[in-house]
Amino acid sequence: MRPHEWYLHLNKRLGSSLSFDQFREVWNRALDPEPMQDSGFLEKLAKRYRLALLSNTDPIHISYLEATYDFFRFFPVRIYSCTAGVSKPNPLIYEQALRACKVRAPEAIYVDDVAAYAEAARRLGMAGIQYVSPAQLRADLQASGIEIT
Repeated sequence: MRPHEWYLHLNKRLGSSLSFDQFREVWNRALDPEPMQDSGFLEKLAKRYRLALLSNTDPIHISYLEATYDFFRFFPVRIYSCTAGVSKPNPLIYEQALRACKVRAPEAIYVDDVAAYAEAARRLGMAGIQYVSPAQLRADLQASGIEIT
């Protein structure tokens, strides 16, 4: 769906009378990418590894996030559920990400703050890490053989 179509869909479903601009502002307030604000950490990873972003999201959030937060530059591959036509934890979206990254599942490490999504990645043969905190993520990545220097 295009952003305006998403707005119309949700406005109708929620019984809202917000204008598109009002809806977009309210809709984007729900986002909090605070865990990803350590650009230095991502920059170090991006220099050594191919990073990809896999997100269940809509076109309004995509345009807001990509325009607002600079950490997206570290993710040359971005798979969004609204463009993929399938969402996590469906295996098809993970398979799309693997194809886009040109890797096999055993070569990939998947990180998500939702335990069920990390588990879905493990079922496909990837290393799946549930994000809890920056320190825990660093430790789990290092335990998986990822160098963070």
